[in-house]
This record gives sequence, structure tokens and C-alpha cells, in this order.
Amino acid sequence: MRGGKKKGTSEDLFDQRTQQVLQGIIDNFISTSEPVGSRTLSKTLGLSLSPATIRNIMSDLSDQGYLTQVHTSGGRIPTDKAYRFFVDSLVVADKLPEQLQKNIEEISYQGASAVQDLLINTSHLLAGLTKFASLVTAPKTSLSRLQHIEFIKISGDRILVILVTKSGLIKNRVVECQDQLSQEFLNSVSGFLNEKFKDHSLLEIRKQILDSMVEDKDRYNELLAQAIRLGKKAFELDQPVELFIEGQTNLLMNQRLHEEESKNSLISAFEQKSAIMEILDQTMENQGTRIFIGLENELSGLQECSLITACYGNKHNMLGTIGVIGPTSMDYRRIIPVVDYTAKIVSQTITSQSYD
Repeated sequence: MRGGKKKGTSEDLFDQRTQQVLQGIIDNFISTSEPVGSRTLSKTLGLSLSPATIRNIMSDLSDQGYLTQVHTSGGRIPTDKAYRFFVDSLVVADKLPEQLQKNIEEISYQGASAVQDLLINTSHLLAGLTKFASLVTAPKTSLSRLQHIEFIKISGDRILVILVTKSGLIKNRVVECQDQLSQEFLNSVSGFLNEKFKDHSLLEIRKQILDSMVEDKDRYNELLAQAIRLGKKAFELDQPVELFIEGQTNLLMNQRLHEEESKNSLISAFEQKSAIMEILDQTMENQGTRIFIGLENELSGLQECSLITACYGNKHNMLGTIGVIGPTSMDYRRIIPVVDYTAKIVSQTITSQSYD
């Protein structure tokens, strides 16, 4: 995947004076959304540089692809390349104010009886705090570890499977069984599976069950045979991962995204949940905060925006991803620590709520 570099890398491309000019332009544009001129910059930078010197530096930065001009006589605005350099080399994330930390920590005790509640609360919180769009993925089923499984007979050939993972994920599904099984027998099957597979990942359980099915079934008693058949259906791993999206309206109404074409592209992108999931899945390959700026986003509808992500997990695995989508001119110093701290609180909550 292009881009998405971790925050904190650096490149020694410019001397200090040029870096200060570039940072000043970016700070001004993030603050005002207005093209930045040399005279404005001369007043705000606090450096002993004349407007003429600043113009020369700005001209060099434009030639190198870091700045662009909407009008020939107007000021300059940063490009995606400038924001990438800013994020990797210049930006220092603000320390979260104590009150904001407390607001984020509230998601850990908002009555989240299941991990789905926690993640829904998280998506609402992020959209509210950032005023942008938030993305939160539920834990990948294959990585989750079994806490409890239960089979409940609902008709002659239909059985409700309730599967609870140690991360707090709850999955309900109805499976069909050709054999007429009593509730008492189903209790025995669930008891067997719970005893044999508790604390195993669902991927491990699925593999062991499939391996058992290719062996000689005659050497299994009825309990084990039914456990294998029902277990195969219960531990299907091809179910799509849930994706919670909040705050799309925040982004569509944002004044920094004023082009109608950009808004239509965003609406189209939000409808492509599977494509968004692919991007978020790839972010789980590396821990830490990742940032995709403008054209670094593979999904074309997001190429007028930046995506900031961080993974959450328990002591066993990274389970999912949270993220924020905003304009490329977002206040990275403010948004990066919000995403990062929220991911840490979600991880701590999942780990501490006795699921582990």
C-alpha cells in the first residue's frame, strides 16, 4: 500500500529555514483555509526574513511539488506531498488535554455489556470529538478466542448457535441439522466443545474440526460426531466483519470540501464498505498510528481526504482498527493523539473486562 507511513519518520530534505517556512504555510492554511502569501508569513513566522526571501523559498518549494497556487497572483497552498513531509518530519502531536482524556475514557464505563456496544460508542465519540467521519471495525472472528458456545433447539431441524469470544464478541446464527437432537443432547455437545476448545482461537478450532472430519468417523461416538458436525457450522469464518461508520454528514458539510464532485466521490466511497475494510485490514499489519494522505488512499473517493488509523487489541492479538477521515488540511496535531489515545482506551477496556 502506498503511503500510510508511521508518524515520526524524518527526512533531511531541507535546511531549518526552509522547514520553518513550509511549516508556517501549513499551519496558516490549516488554521484559515486561505492561500498563504509571503507578507502574511513574514508577520506570523517571527523570523528575520524579508517577504522577498520568503517568496524565493516558496518558489523553490513549489518547484519541488510541496506548494501550489490557485491563482497566479495569489498565495500558496500545501500539496499532499507537503502534508506527508509535515506529518513525517515536522508535526509534533499535541498532548491531549486532561478533560479530553476523561471524555475518551468514559467509553470504558458507558454500560458496554458487549464489545459491539463499546465499538458503537467509540464510533459516536470519535465523530463527535473530531467533527469528521469515524470508522471502527469489529474484531476479526478468526483471531478471537472462544469463551463460550451454546446450542439452543428452536425447531425440529433448526438450532440457534450463540458464540461468545474472549474479546466480548457475540455471534448468533441459526444452523440446520438433519438429525433430531434433544436440548439435553445439545447441552452435552456444547459442554464438550467448551471444555475442549476454550481459549483457542476460532481459526485454530475450525482447523482442528476440519482435520477431525477427514479421519475415520467410525471411531467416534455419537457425541463427538455431532460435536464435529455442529462445530463445523458454528465456527464458519467467512462472515463479513462489521464496520461502524459515523459522522459522514460532518465530513460532507465541512467547508474545506467545497467541491460537489468531491462530496459525490465521498458518498460513493462510504458505500464501498468492502473496499474500506480491505484498507483497514492492511493497517493491522503494523502497530501504531498510520496516516494516509490524499492520493495515498487507494480508494479514489477518499483521495481528497486523509485517513488516520490506529489498531486496538487484547493481550493476544490486534483485533480491529479505528480511524478518522477528514480533509487533507485537518489539524493533524489535534486529531492524531485523539485517534491514538482512543485506540489505547478501547484496548484497555477489552483487556480488563474479564474477556481475557
